[in-house]
Amino acid sequence: MYSITYVSAATHDFSQSELLSLLDECRNSNLRNNLTGQLLYKNQEFMQVLEGKENDLKRIFEKIFLDRRHKNILILNEGTIEKREFEDWTMGFYNLDNEFEISIPGYSHILNYPLTGNEFRAQPSLAQQLLLSFKSPPTR
Repeated sequence: MYSITYVSAATHDFSQSELLSLLDECRNSNLRNNLTGQLLYKNQEFMQVLEGKENDLKRIFEKIFLDRRHKNILILNEGTIEKREFEDWTMGFYNLDNEFEISIPGYSHILNYPLTGNEFRAQPSLAQQLLLSFKSPPTR
């Protein structure tokens, strides 16, 4: 198995309907390509982790990289993993603009960081902690 975690800046402020459309698109693509993962959105920024076979994942990531809905893509973590962390999800999703008030014991300080902030660049493991903190059943 292989995993890529990245952050990026949205090119505009996504409405809830645009986010749901993006989520449906991601889920359909991931289902076709046997990928799993988690997508977070906050303050016009994305954080995403994707998992799957290396060749499939790299091919899809090339398309993601060229997607004009975001820019300034920064890979925080990439490499081989023992097992999927999000094995039951074609794509989990949380809009942290709407859910920012959620209290997550042990992770609340991470919610204060911009998704594309230096904190995640300096410590990519923080991104993994944040993504895993939302591993409960996915929401729309």
